[in-house]
Amino acid sequence: MKLIVTLTALAASAAFAQAGPTFEVASVKRAAGGTGPGDIPRNMDANPGHFAMYNVPLRYVLEWAYNLKDYEISGPDWIKSEERYDIVAKAASPVPADKLRLMVQALIVERFRMKSHMETRETSCYVLMPGKGPAKLKEAPADGTPSLSGGPTGATFHNQPVSRFTFMLTRRLDRPVLDQTNLKGVYDFTIDLSGLGFGGNPPPAESTGPSIFTAVQNDLGLKLEARKQPVDILVIDSVEKVPVEN
Repeated sequence: MKLIVTLTALAASAAFAQAGPTFEVASVKRAAGGTGPGDIPRNMDANPGHFAMYNVPLRYVLEWAYNLKDYEISGPDWIKSEERYDIVAKAASPVPADKLRLMVQALIVERFRMKSHMETRETSCYVLMPGKGPAKLKEAPADGTPSLSGGPTGATFHNQPVSRFTFMLTRRLDRPVLDQTNLKGVYDFTIDLSGLGFGGNPPPAESTGPSIFTAVQNDLGLKLEARKQPVDILVIDSVEKVPVEN
């Protein structure tokens, strides 16, 4: 059953979009094409009050602006990959990241003529949660450089939050993976993923690796369970492919 909800944060965002600061300059245009944008939506400009994404689908911009995962956005298929955009914007003065996100939201609404609302939907998912004993993750220094590598012993996450692991699992399993471990820091850990397929498909026939459920328990001391959970979804009611440009 779908339930339309009114969120205080959403109302605040709408009010900010109408009355809050906007970018001093902003360029929004369809990309000329090129290599793929990677697997994580990023603001490519680290300067406070600046925003830049190049050759990205609209879904990536929405994920960053609204601080959502891809499964928390429902809209037309073309926002996933069919169309790509270059979006570059600069505020008149430095602003914190939370306000910058609201400014990007307002820019999307203005340039793409987007209309949307929030719904809570009961969603089939996997939930990553604590196991019976302590988690087998080593705390890492917060100022370290994050990395992800693969080898004979499995995938090694260095200086990564648990959410980076659930993001990978969401990409490779048949449904979203939610982090309910309450592990808030960054960690070093290694897990055998040889028994895990891609996109919900089984691993290669020659694979003898453990199931992801077994690997999570043995290597991380955590538990992965299938459940139905209420998930807040940003529903795109209408949006234009061709943005209002500069």
